[in-house]
Amino acid sequence: MRNIRRLFLIISILLFGWLFFQIANEIDLIPNYSRTFVSEDIDKVEKFKDLNELKEFSKSKIYSLQKINMERSDLADKQLIMIFILIGIQLFLYITSNKSKYPTQP
Repeated sequence: MRNIRRLFLIISILLFGWLFFQIANEIDLIPNYSRTFVSEDIDKVEKFKDLNELKEFSKSKIYSLQKINMERSDLADKQLIMIFILIGIQLFLYITSNKSKYPTQP
């Protein structure tokens, strides 16, 4: 039982680390870089003379945002499953630690 607890503890630590690094990648460390892209897009929109060009540009931006949202949703699903697995592992470790401290006598 002790080896099983150690294995689950190692798995739990690895999953916590993986979850941490996935979430850390979502942090916007350089907000000015994002603002630059936004200002460039605004400048592009203001320079359009033809309405069809503006429509195409808007559609491409909408499709790219839709793709990003789908990717983030998939990542969030994986993270949610990982959190449930971690909760299960932690509950298992908690339950087995209480039983090992207080052995029952027949």
